Amino acid sequence: MSAGGRKAEAVRAPFAWCVLALGLSLAGAASGVSEGDTAPDFLLPTLDGTATGSLSASHGKVRYVDFWASWCPPCLASIPETVALQEELGGDRFTVIAINLDERIENAEHFVDRFSVNYECLSDPQGGTAEAWDLPAMPSSYVADPEGRVTLVHAGFRPGDMKAIRAHIVELLRRHGTGDS
Repeated sequence: MSAGGRKAEAVRAPFAWCVLALGLSLAGAASGVSEGDTAPDFLLPTLDGTATGSLSASHGKVRYVDFWASWCPPCLASIPETVALQEELGGDRFTVIAINLDERIENAEHFVDRFSVNYECLSDPQGGTAEAWDLPAMPSSYVADPEGRVTLVHAGFRPGDMKAIRAHIVELLRRHGTGDS
């Protein structure tokens, strides 16, 4: 493929996601993973390709699953807040799992390095996992309880959104605590 063809393809992919997100938003009826559903498992390579990660590997923890891409401005705005969330709450009972949708892994790696990402970042360049979850927008994030049931679906990202997401996660951790709360 020529350089011009690759460039056109690189522009079409983000445009397609944006059109899809807008269409679903206007339709008001996304048919994807919803609150109360069991989160679909996945097995994806890490960005550097040295390992794999899955939702089931962190069974027993509250999980924040975040679908993002380097070409998505709201996604990039969410990364520092997601890093802070993992730093504050991450450990034996909570983890962030990010799923990147860039076709070119090096684009994602640039942002992971730039923001010192401190959570698992997996790669889904063909979009199979994103398709299985039937994302309502870009970015899309999900909170799954320790058993894998989705308790929160969040489409898009604006300043201040992480405050409500964090409060939901903290409440979920309290409810699934050791009984002393």
